[in-house]
Amino acid sequence: MKATALVVSARQHGNCYDFAQFTLDRLAASGVETELVNFYEYRITPCQRCEYECLQRLDPRKKADSPCPIDDDVRAIWEKTWSSEILLLFVPTYGGMPPALWLAFSQRTQAFYKEAPVEKLHRTVISAVLLSSPHQSSGASWIPSFMSDEVKSMDRKVACFEVITQTEFETEYLFDSLIKESEIQRRLAFMSDRTLQIAQQISKE
Repeated sequence: MKATALVVSARQHGNCYDFAQFTLDRLAASGVETELVNFYEYRITPCQRCEYECLQRLDPRKKADSPCPIDDDVRAIWEKTWSSEILLLFVPTYGGMPPALWLAFSQRTQAFYKEAPVEKLHRTVISAVLLSSPHQSSGASWIPSFMSDEVKSMDRKVACFEVITQTEFETEYLFDSLIKESEIQRRLAFMSDRTLQIAQQISKE
């Protein structure tokens, strides 16, 4: 069994990275193969400068799609997720919204979503951690709803959806490491164990 964690952050090594590594380490201790995909290290480009190649099947003159003209890492990341029985998302909040990296990554799937192994994905699980900042962002009440819809749309069984609000903790969250908080470790450990439990149950069905 494999678990892939997507760290959807513009920072090289922030709180979401720490959360992902903690969770993967716990899964690895149970014998799960793990991979951390840090968006910071990949080229993720939004839809742009195209001719709707991914929608040409709707054009009565063409009737068939063409390959996406953007050459970056988006498809390779999606293929990593498709090969995993457990998918984990770690998403910060930027200005009351998901990071632009997530929006670009999600929207680009229209170029190849029909190739996803949907039947296989129905027998896999997903869990997500959203790092929220309601005291700073006017969209704080909106982002959990948006990301929950994103998670539900990924053709997997949803195991856990954890919202961590930064102001709950004493640790300075911008330039220090929230993973030092024992309560956060407890919540991530529960998510890890519960996600693995559900994945194992599905594999036996």
